[in-house]
This record gives sequence, C-alpha cells and structure tokens, in this order.
Amino acid sequence: MNKKSKTPKAKAKDKAWTAFSKYIRTRDCIRFGNSLTDGMCVTCKRQYPFKKLQAGHFIQGRGNSVLLDERLVYSQCLGCNGNPPMGKGGNYVEYFILMEQEVGREKIDEFRLLKRQIKLYKQFQWEEAEQEFKNKTKELEDKFNEKD
Repeated sequence: MNKKSKTPKAKAKDKAWTAFSKYIRTRDCIRFGNSLTDGMCVTCKRQYPFKKLQAGHFIQGRGNSVLLDERLVYSQCLGCNGNPPMGKGGNYVEYFILMEQEVGREKIDEFRLLKRQIKLYKQFQWEEAEQEFKNKTKELEDKFNEKD
C-alpha cells in the first residue's frame, strides 16, 4: 500500500501544530504545575508529565480559524482529549466550566462563532506560525528558568 506523501504546505501545517502544541503544554505546565516537566489536565484536574499532555481544543473541529488560537486550547490528558470509546472526546462539560470561569459566557459565544469562519493559510504563513510559537515557547522557558 502506497502512503500518499504530504504536500509542503501540509508539512508546514503539521510543523506549526507541533510548535503550537508544545507552546500550549509549556504555558500550562508553568501555570498549573509551576514546572516545565509536569502539568495538569484542565478538565479532570489530574497531574501528568509534559509528554503525557496534549493540546486540547475547546471548540471542536480543528478548522484553521481555531486551530492555532491559544485562547481556545489548554492542556488535556489523552483520557479527556481522546476520542471515544477510549477517551471522553474533549470532556466538554468540564471544559465549558473552565472556560466560563476563565473568559465568561459572552466570550464563549464569540469563540463559538469562530468555528464558522473560513481562514486560509499559505505555506509561508504556516512557517511563520511555527516560528512564532517556537519563539513564544523559548520565552516562557527562559522566563521560568530565570526565576530559579
């Protein structure tokens, strides 16, 4: 079976997502675990090592308009973020409660509208996003390490 190779644009999108996911998990490990190596799933509130956390979306669908929006993505464990039957498909009741506390109902309603927006990226924009989130991650790590 021949696996279809990805286009350069699709590869750039994957790299942007990888950098974004690392940024989200780093941000949340610092915020919820005061650590670069350990954090918390925001929906089940359990502690996990960095590598066991995922960047879970509040708004389902992962369309380009919400994919890299850091306001809508927090650290989740595989059990909460994974698809049924093994996972809770985002654990959205708990996620909604968190988001209501974080940003309020009015913002949630605004965020829900984002999903319907069409956002197209060119390859260079995915590459810029990758670099932006690599830089943001480095800034977080540097700032965290300075306080030790």
